[in-house]
Amino acid sequence: MKAKWIKKSLCLLLCLGMATAAIAQNNTPSVLDRVQNVDDPELGELIRVAIENRAKVRQSSQEETLELIRKVTLSYTQIKLLDQQIAEVSRKIKAETGPAEMQYELLLAKTELEAKLMTELANLRQVMGITPKHAFDKKPVKTLNTWLFVNVIGERVYVVDSLKPFQEYWVKRRWKSVGLLSEREALDYVRERLKDKNNLPIRIDIHYTAAMSSAAKDLHNEVISLARETNSQMETEVRTELSVFVGSGESPFFIREGKIRTLYPYGVQRPDGGPKLLVTGLVNPNDLEQHILWRLNKPKNVPLRFRIEYDEASALLARQVAEMSKAIAKRLGIAEVVEIVEVLVQPVPEAAFLGHWQAVGATEIREIKLQAQGQSQLTMRSGRTGQTTQPAPWTLTTKEIFIDSSHKVTYKGYINAEGNLVLDRGQIYPQGSFHSEGPPLTVFKKIE
Repeated sequence: MKAKWIKKSLCLLLCLGMATAAIAQNNTPSVLDRVQNVDDPELGELIRVAIENRAKVRQSSQEETLELIRKVTLSYTQIKLLDQQIAEVSRKIKAETGPAEMQYELLLAKTELEAKLMTELANLRQVMGITPKHAFDKKPVKTLNTWLFVNVIGERVYVVDSLKPFQEYWVKRRWKSVGLLSEREALDYVRERLKDKNNLPIRIDIHYTAAMSSAAKDLHNEVISLARETNSQMETEVRTELSVFVGSGESPFFIREGKIRTLYPYGVQRPDGGPKLLVTGLVNPNDLEQHILWRLNKPKNVPLRFRIEYDEASALLARQVAEMSKAIAKRLGIAEVVEIVEVLVQPVPEAAFLGHWQAVGATEIREIKLQAQGQSQLTMRSGRTGQTTQPAPWTLTTKEIFIDSSHKVTYKGYINAEGNLVLDRGQIYPQGSFHSEGPPLTVFKKIE
């Protein structure tokens, strides 16, 4: 009986409200005006979004568009009605001083109305083709205001901030080191970024190796808790990713005859944002700091060991490269996870590599013509009996050469004890290290 009384009371309140509104609107627009125009800005925006979303899926007829507008309007009206009913019941619950049974009936009525509201909202989302935002949803890169990278390294974490404009493709990104922090320091830093609404939306990428999976999971949970604590969960995305494509941990600089060379998998964006990319080959001495910064700023490159390989004539330059690397690592706050080694080697003359080489046996590359100034021609096997010839740049280091066959395939070449050219197929990783695909190696004999 009490439930029926509550429902009757609600109906009476709504009827009185509608009657009062009708009396107040002495200058009510005509029905035609009200059909042709939507005065309610919220309803108008709902109709606009629904029509736009439907148009993205397929071309709709006028009849379908009108039916869409009808459904949106009915659903909108029902949602507004339910909002008003819930608000009225909530007011009664707060004011109710009667028996506990009456309070229970009111709470039950509110729950029922809220369930109807959720159902109607779901219906409207379906009609409008809207996928609602939810906590920790994926954020398009172009919408971000902050993008942090956290690399789990033992008991410490390397925190790196991203510089705008943010880029999807890692070779185009620019980073700024925050430093090597304890987990507590890193969480404090993240909390401060989350508290500032100007930093939102924010994305936080946690990188880890297999050995650090448990620590990464704990850190992920802590970051999620921070987002809830700062009420920023709707504007936060957290990703946890096993680190791959990180290389051996070694970043080489090859110095011979007073010239510096290094390796990259692709041309990468300079840390200072300049137009000239950092690429495999000769290093302009004025750009040396940019090369070092890029190696150290890229989150998954650290921990890192700089291997400075040099000939006797380049000893002073090698020391300068080592000192600059050390100073930059210290400035970035990561000196304790950056090692620097200098290795004196006896260089192999460039002339030893030049010439026309032919493979021993059936191989992927049949012939190589290595020319001066880093040019070569590769004769490749094509199909069962065919072959193709393609140009390929090559880079001379101190004892070896690196031939770029394609953007994902590099060959490391050296001269063996018999004077033959030996190629190892693989790939350059972002640290600058060569990653071999493993045997078999390909042997070439010089035929000119």
